[in-house]
Amino acid sequence: MEALAFLNEFRRKLVSSVFKYTDYRPEFFDNFYLKVSRFGEFNDPFEMVMGNYLSSVCEEEYEEIMSLSHSLSDGASYYDFAADAQCGVRASVGVLCFASIEDNLLMWAHYANNHAGICIEFDRNSDFFNGKYKNATKLFDKTIEDHYKNIGELRKVDYELERPTYIEPSELEYDTESWFVKSPEWNYEEEQRLLLPLDLAQKTPDMDIPFCSVEPKIIKSIILGCQMPVKTKKEVVILCQKHGIKVRETFIHSHQFKLHIVDYDESNQGKYHNMYNLNRITSW
Repeated sequence: MEALAFLNEFRRKLVSSVFKYTDYRPEFFDNFYLKVSRFGEFNDPFEMVMGNYLSSVCEEEYEEIMSLSHSLSDGASYYDFAADAQCGVRASVGVLCFASIEDNLLMWAHYANNHAGICIEFDRNSDFFNGKYKNATKLFDKTIEDHYKNIGELRKVDYELERPTYIEPSELEYDTESWFVKSPEWNYEEEQRLLLPLDLAQKTPDMDIPFCSVEPKIIKSIILGCQMPVKTKKEVVILCQKHGIKVRETFIHSHQFKLHIVDYDESNQGKYHNMYNLNRITSW
């Protein structure tokens, strides 16, 4: 396990890309929208929810902390702060989630339609991930500094057993640090996150979902899943050619539990995926 962790870290230092596993949507190539996730929309119920420090201390320490804090000893005040937290950072900031590697079997299965979707390779060094949306909010046509931390800078998620905790409910109103901490069970995702102000997000007329538009030039390649039908692969290739985007594709490795990723070529379908090569067959 230590050797694998070292290898993955070494790979991350060598590459300058981050990846987005997703279903294949033809309309993506019309607007290049990425969905911005909001509080309460994640499949992990612990997301952005800090633990209560008071519940982890002895009775003596608990009583001392309660006696020193007006907001904790006053139920009405505590409720007001809790309401402010819900209306604060959780309602104002969204999350874009990315992965660190392109050949993660579980990510392909869980987020890319069981290997029938795509993985988008982005240029990690582009402005989009390095401050394009930092201090980008405007008020009366004047740029204002971000009210919350960690906005506009891609950052790795840490995987820890202990949840980040708070004492005063007012801490919840501004917290974004806990948004980068998840349970060790999720470490297979090797996730990286970009926080964006929701008021900068875009919406489509028919969907109440915030999106963020990316420029095609920061897309280094589109990787096709090994379960994607040949007809759909050709469709994606045509769409990518319009924008000068490179296309790669995945095939099952001949003898290991891993993916073989190659540049797209029509001849690959016969080379890797045919009735005489049963060790690479993924569907009939």
